[in-house]
Amino acid sequence: MNDKKSKILFIGPTPPPYSGPELSMQQFLESETLNKAFHITFLKTNFRTDNTKKGKFGFSMVTNFFIFFSKLLKLLITTRPKCVYYPITPTQIGWIGRDVWTILLSKLFGAKVIIHLRGSHFKLNFQEFKGIVKKLVGFSLRKVDCAIVQASYLKDQFEPYISQSNVAVLYQAMDVNQYSNTNNYKVERGKILVMGHMTKAKGYTDILKIIPDLCEAFPYVKFYFAGNIRKGERGVFYNQFTGEKITYEDPFEAEETILNSVYKDNYANLGIISGEDKMKHLQTTDIFLTASYSEGFSRSLLEAMSIGKPVVYTPVGAHREVFENETHGFSFEPGELDQLKNALKHLLVDDQKRYEIGLNNRAYVVSNFSIETISDHFKTILSNTLAS
Repeated sequence: MNDKKSKILFIGPTPPPYSGPELSMQQFLESETLNKAFHITFLKTNFRTDNTKKGKFGFSMVTNFFIFFSKLLKLLITTRPKCVYYPITPTQIGWIGRDVWTILLSKLFGAKVIIHLRGSHFKLNFQEFKGIVKKLVGFSLRKVDCAIVQASYLKDQFEPYISQSNVAVLYQAMDVNQYSNTNNYKVERGKILVMGHMTKAKGYTDILKIIPDLCEAFPYVKFYFAGNIRKGERGVFYNQFTGEKITYEDPFEAEETILNSVYKDNYANLGIISGEDKMKHLQTTDIFLTASYSEGFSRSLLEAMSIGKPVVYTPVGAHREVFENETHGFSFEPGELDQLKNALKHLLVDDQKRYEIGLNNRAYVVSNFSIETISDHFKTILSNTLAS
C-alpha cells in the first residue's frame, strides 16, 4: 500500500528554535493524517538554533547555501517527489539566497510546487526588491502550482504572478491536548505575558511606552516578555494594518529606559522559554498580549487562547477575520498606544470578563484550530494540487 502513496518532499525548519514556523513544520511532519495519505520526505532548512542571527549575510550563509542545495538535488534525484512543499521567506535576501532556486530546481525535476507564506507582508516587501530580483522572483512565482496563505484577505499577496484561484488558506494549528489549562499553577493577578521577538515590529517598544501610565492606575501589573531582543528588523518593515512603513526604534535603548525608571519592577525579561517553563508562564498569566505590526497568524496567541486566556491583540493577518473584538479579547490598531492601554484596562478591571473570555477562547480553539482539523485541510490542499 505504501508504494501507492504520492511522494511529497517537505522543506523547512524544525526546532530549535521553538518559534512558530519551526513548531508548525514539526506538527505537519508528525501528523498521522498526512503520513497516512502521503509518503513524506523531509529536508531541514535551518542551520542555526538561535533566531537572533536569522537573515544575516555571512560566510556561514554561503556555506549553508551549497550544503542545502546539494542535499536538495540528491533528494530530487533519489526520491523523485511528485510535490514539493516549501514555506517561503518575505525578504529579498531570502528569495535570492534560496527561494527562487528551490522553486525552479523542484520544477526542473517535474515536481508540483506548493509555497507557504507564514506572514502577511510579502506584497509590501516586494515593492522594495531590486529590479532584477523582482524579475527573478516573478519568474519563479509563475512556476508555482499552489500558494498557501494564513488568511482569506491575503490571497492577493502574489498577484499578478499567481492567481487567487491557485491560492489556498490554511490557518494556524494547535495541539489542543498539549496546550490546555491543567490548573497546575495559580494565576498571578496582573501578570501580562508577551511572547516573541522583542523588536519594534513585534510592538515591544510600544508596550514599554505604556507601562508608566498603565502601572500608575494598576500598580500590581507586571509585564513579562519571553523572547530575544533583536537589533534591527529582518523581515517586517511595514504596518500591515495601514500599509505605512514602520519607524525603527532600538529595543535595547527602550529596555534601558524602563530599567532605569521607577517602573523597573513592573518589567521582567524572561529570555527564550520553552517546555515546562513556557507552560508555567502561560498558565499563570492573567492576560496574554501581542502587539505586532504584521503577522500571518500568531502561534503564541493561539497557544494562550488554547490554555484559556483572555487576550489583547492587533487585528493583523488572520486575526482580523477569525477573532472578534470583545468576544475573544480586545483588539487595538498597531502602534496606537491609547487603544492599547484601553484594551488592557477593559480586562484588568473585570475579573468575570477575563474568566468568561478565557473559557470561550479555549472552546473556540478546540473547535476550529486543532492539529487534526488543520491537517485535514492541508491534506485536501496537497491532494488537489497533485490532481491539478
